[in-house]
This record gives sequence, C-alpha cells and structure tokens, in this order.
Amino acid sequence: MGRRADIVAGLAGATPALRRFARALCAGAGPAIADDLVQSALQSVGARIRARELRPADLAEARIEAYAALVGLAQKKLANAPGPASRHPPVVHGLASLCFDERAMLLLVSLEGFGYDASARIVGATRETALAQLMRARGALGAEGLRPVAPLEGGRRAASHLRVVK
Repeated sequence: MGRRADIVAGLAGATPALRRFARALCAGAGPAIADDLVQSALQSVGARIRARELRPADLAEARIEAYAALVGLAQKKLANAPGPASRHPPVVHGLASLCFDERAMLLLVSLEGFGYDASARIVGATRETALAQLMRARGALGAEGLRPVAPLEGGRRAASHLRVVK
C-alpha cells in the first residue's frame, strides 16, 4: 500500500472519536444524524486524498481534515435540526443552547483534546476568534451551573455506582 492508502486506512481508526464528537455536536438531535455526518466526512476526506486534492503530510493532519469536514457538514445539517428532548440530561440542553461555533470549539478542546491552533483550523477561524468562542461557551455553561462537581465539594466520582466483582 502507498502512503495515501495508509493514511486513508488510518482514518478508519479515527471513527470512534469522530462519532463521539459528532454525537456531542448534534446535542440531542439524534445518533442517526451524527453517524451520517461521520460517514459523509470520512468519505469526503478519503475521496479528496485519493484524488490528490488533499495531500496530508501524516495521519494527524488527515484527522484534522476529517474533523473540519465534519464541522462543515454539521453546520449545514444542524441548522434546522430539532433540539434535545426533555429526557436528555441538562448538559445536553446546555450544549444545545450554545451557538454552533462555540459548541464546536468547546467540544474540540474539552472533549477531543485538540490544541487551540488545531481547533481554530478545524472551525475555520483565527486563533483569537476561536479563543473568544471558547471563553463564551465556557462562560455560558458555567452560568447555567453545568460545571463538573469536584469530589471535595461533596460530588460523586463518575461511575461511583460501579464496583469490582471478584
């Protein structure tokens, strides 16, 4: 296999992370929409690499391109998507209340672990604009009381209801 084929094949390994990001980005609109977005983004980037329109240096750069394609597709598709149902947790409603760019920046940095420069590149903004969007998103969720509770403040650890069974 050639280098391009290796990169396209390596993108398949990024599918679980792309699905996680897409489901959070859709904020309750439904897993089917998120899965369709991931599939379309991977097909688009794969086709562009095979056609030599896109020449990523390595898998990390191709992954950034896949996230950028996903964000672009999601912005169009989610314009008229329904909001989260009442059964969804408050954090989903909080994410849905953010504008799309703020939600995307927050999820790229907080959920996916991208740096500020890579996140800005993915959403197609300057670094300064991306940082401003991130600060607004964090502020909006913090104002709604949707910050994680520290264990010292009496909060439970995640999955504290699980126990090891011998």
